[in-house]
Amino acid sequence: MFCPLDVKEFRIDALLGGGLREGQLTELVGSSSSGKTQACLLSASTVAKHKSSVIYLDTGNSFSPQRIARFVGQSSGYVFDNQVDHMLKKVLDRIICYSVFDIYQMFDVLHQLKINLRSEIVKSNQHVRLLIVDSISSLITPILGGSGPQGHALMISAGFLLKKLAHEHNIAVLVTNHVVGGEDGISKPALGESWKSVPHVRLFLSRDCGSNVCNISMLKHPSMASGRAASSTMYL
Repeated sequence: MFCPLDVKEFRIDALLGGGLREGQLTELVGSSSSGKTQACLLSASTVAKHKSSVIYLDTGNSFSPQRIARFVGQSSGYVFDNQVDHMLKKVLDRIICYSVFDIYQMFDVLHQLKINLRSEIVKSNQHVRLLIVDSISSLITPILGGSGPQGHALMISAGFLLKKLAHEHNIAVLVTNHVVGGEDGISKPALGESWKSVPHVRLFLSRDCGSNVCNISMLKHPSMASGRAASSTMYL
């Protein structure tokens, strides 16, 4: 099964062969302002419009109801404002946002989510189809300093828990990761080699300064060749 994304706004469906796959973890990698949060908000909006619930873990106060409203208004097809407002209320009610500022808070939210899903306790009795963490790297990077193994162990535990939730409850998991400098000045995903094996799918997002075109390339996919590229217009 796939979680559909709005092809008109963010041409990721064709790149992934149908959209975000439920049961898998997809990672968006990119520098600041590359379009990662835009993709997360658009994904949340699209899934919520299809009458499913979204769990959104916001680590940097970047969740924006105003941007969700713009997506809903652009794609609803409604003529009258009261119809758009009604649809927006329903969409926002289906997106359950948590402010999470360290990895321990994330574990608390995810463990409670696991309990709720097993007990079928979901807001408005709607099926959760999408879990977003924007960004996973901002939670993990602070604990990786020093020579102790605890930070690395917590990172691996976080990845295991996210994939377990995806697999056991048939949820699409979407996380964002920043970039660091690599060899020859070429940017590479943060969090190192150990995290590299966690995502099922890894996409690299980039955007030229002053441009509204987001370039997307495939870094990892279980059934597609790496390097497959697409271009999408972002409305920022």
